Amino acid sequence: MLTGVLKSAVPSLVALALGLLVASAVMLAFGEDPVGIFSALFRGALTTQFGQSSVLNYMYSYILLALAFLLPGKAGIWNIGGQGQAILGGVAAALLVEFVALPPVVWPLAAIVVAILTGAAWAAICGLLEAYRNASAIVTTIMTNFIAANLATFILYYVLIPKAHVPSFYNEVDFPAGATLLTLPYFTTSIMIIVAVLVAVGTAFFLSRTTLGYKIRATGLGSRPAESKGINPRTTKVIAMIIGGGIAGLAGAGAVMSVGHGCGTVACYQDGFASGWFGGFGFAGIAVALVAVNDPLASIFSAVFFSILAAGMPFAYQNIYIVWAMQGIIIIFMAAPELSRMILTQRGKRKWT
Repeated sequence: MLTGVLKSAVPSLVALALGLLVASAVMLAFGEDPVGIFSALFRGALTTQFGQSSVLNYMYSYILLALAFLLPGKAGIWNIGGQGQAILGGVAAALLVEFVALPPVVWPLAAIVVAILTGAAWAAICGLLEAYRNASAIVTTIMTNFIAANLATFILYYVLIPKAHVPSFYNEVDFPAGATLLTLPYFTTSIMIIVAVLVAVGTAFFLSRTTLGYKIRATGLGSRPAESKGINPRTTKVIAMIIGGGIAGLAGAGAVMSVGHGCGTVACYQDGFASGWFGGFGFAGIAVALVAVNDPLASIFSAVFFSILAAGMPFAYQNIYIVWAMQGIIIIFMAAPELSRMILTQRGKRKWT
């Protein structure tokens, strides 16, 4: 079994090596020192308390948003809307914290439940539109990402900031200590990393060992094969999207209920869209899932690599833009394991066939 696991990992390792070589060549072409940049990146991410905490913070968000993409994908529906589902999940959690005072242990748990339900409901819209109106989920989830971002910004300025318990910056609302998830010893991060790993393991079990998981996988093979087995593909697709959206909402709750996400040792809701940028964990989660070949357990290890790249970026200060380009090149190669397989299987030939 161990031999099989190692053998299956060879294409990914080759892809990583190719990505590093090509990224190094690009950096050399622009007069940068690849050894120094890589050394600073990995040393900063892996050997400092700040870097290690950042790796864990990125990691749980990447794992959950990878699952939010790959689980509906098993049913043949593309959930590109994890970003928006996480944003609305986070802002829903923030609304509960600011407007409903609860006991310290119950407060963050209730906020998480609200975030999960909000992400699930937001994803259900796109699932229903594809299942019953033939509206491509790729298009609708992308559009709802922007709707969610603008809606969250509106809520921040006109609802959250006027009600905030703690004086706020223009795009941020800090939370009371009682509404913060438990923090891990030594690290500036919360128990969400443990939750994310458990959710990944649970997702793998759910897809392979449960009746609903079987229905989702069967639906992904096509509507006719699913119907021949007595499965309603439309209903199954909607359910898969709801579950994926709930997981994305959990990621959003983790981002706002945990320490370490841009607010130091306090939990807070931050609105990056209000600062003029759009993107983030949702789209990185898709890349994590693709590199993991849509495998829930492999997504854990894929998220580790992506998290190291993201956490090490502040330490590779030589040229931040070349670092971004380097990360993109490595990700492209990591997301194309078939290229590595071609190299491995055709290495004795003079050219690919």
